[in-house]
Amino acid sequence: MKKLVLLIVVSLLLTVLCATEIGLEESIKLAQENNKEIQAAGYSLRSANWGKFDAFSNFLPRAYFNSAIVRIDDDSFEMANAPIQIPGLGLEFPAMFPIYRTTYSNNITIQQPIFNGGKVILGYQLASLAKQQVEIALENKELDTSYAVASTYFGYLKLKDIQELTQKSLLSSISHLGKVEKNYEVGTAKNSDVLQWKVKLNNDKTSNYKVESGLTELLSFWRSLIGVEDKIPAKIKLEKYNIEIDNYAALNENKINELKQEFLKKVEINSPTLSSIDLANKMMKKSYCMAKGNFLPSVNLQFDYQFESDDEFDFSGDDNWNLVAAVSMPLFTGGSNFSKVKQAKYDLMKTKKQTEYAKENYLTAAENVYNKLITNARIVQDRKLALELAEENHKIINQLYEQGMVTNSELLDAETMLFGSEMNLISSYYDYILTKFEMKKYKGEMEE
Repeated sequence: MKKLVLLIVVSLLLTVLCATEIGLEESIKLAQENNKEIQAAGYSLRSANWGKFDAFSNFLPRAYFNSAIVRIDDDSFEMANAPIQIPGLGLEFPAMFPIYRTTYSNNITIQQPIFNGGKVILGYQLASLAKQQVEIALENKELDTSYAVASTYFGYLKLKDIQELTQKSLLSSISHLGKVEKNYEVGTAKNSDVLQWKVKLNNDKTSNYKVESGLTELLSFWRSLIGVEDKIPAKIKLEKYNIEIDNYAALNENKINELKQEFLKKVEINSPTLSSIDLANKMMKKSYCMAKGNFLPSVNLQFDYQFESDDEFDFSGDDNWNLVAAVSMPLFTGGSNFSKVKQAKYDLMKTKKQTEYAKENYLTAAENVYNKLITNARIVQDRKLALELAEENHKIINQLYEQGMVTNSELLDAETMLFGSEMNLISSYYDYILTKFEMKKYKGEMEE
């Protein structure tokens, strides 16, 4: 028994000495700096920035330098350059349009789009919306990661507090078992009493082992999220939440509904998820307009300046230039334009219905989280009272047991009730805290 007590004390000391404690705010900061998913989302944003620039470049002219070398076969060269003979007169004249065997051509072409059915403008607007969507995705990823860090952080602290209770219960079982065994030796206790405490001791050992295993798993996951291996979550004082818990628990129905509506308004305004839903609708509307633009004409300008076309590559040949204004009006495309408009229209209607459904579900989930906060605040108060009663009951049973007025089973029941009440209260505190952070996530904020 003494070895077991010593092992518990040593394990607690090692946990404290082998790692540095950090708070939740620092944990979230480390996660946002080191988390690979957030880093990947950051690269996506950079890509979207360049995508927007690429869409903007469609407004600008395109300039090309073109160079060509053309060599014709001998027969074609001789035919093209053969003198023109007039039959019967014996006269011949040189070829009117002689050509070179090898021709070097160099020119510069500049193209400027004027109007293409609104596709350039809409394309740029779509690229801007796509960038906003990536920004929101990055914000959502940061919120998800921050909430994962917070939930793991508090989950670890919750198990840590429960571990203290299991170890306390374990030490209590060891102490009671020792007393009962001594009483059994002198004939003042039954063998069944000894067996009951041995069963409880074994259960406490198993509970302690499960908690330690859970702590190891949570700590490993938390460290993976923040990208650091030598840190542990810093303890918090649960009592600091008592005032706000009491305030929430004391709210009447009218005040609850009023505060709930204020919360839902903040969710509608600030939630990245709802912003992403709105963007999806906007992007589909732009796509629909782009599809309708296929019926409109296209107007483009092209300037071509040729500064060489001769038999030597010396950039000193004859020059010429031309300016072309091209107008293209689609008349019939086999029904392709019409089918694209119809397809875009129904895609827009589908997206609108899907986003309406998603928004309704999201706001319903947000409302449920707020209701859960009120419920959890009231549960904390109820479990405080339950613990007070369990402590009083345990105190009375212990006094009666010392006087021989209650059985060993009643003492065991009092021990179990006290341990369960303490565990329930700790769990309810952390349930309340996690619900608070879940509400912050819905509002698009994760600060403490």
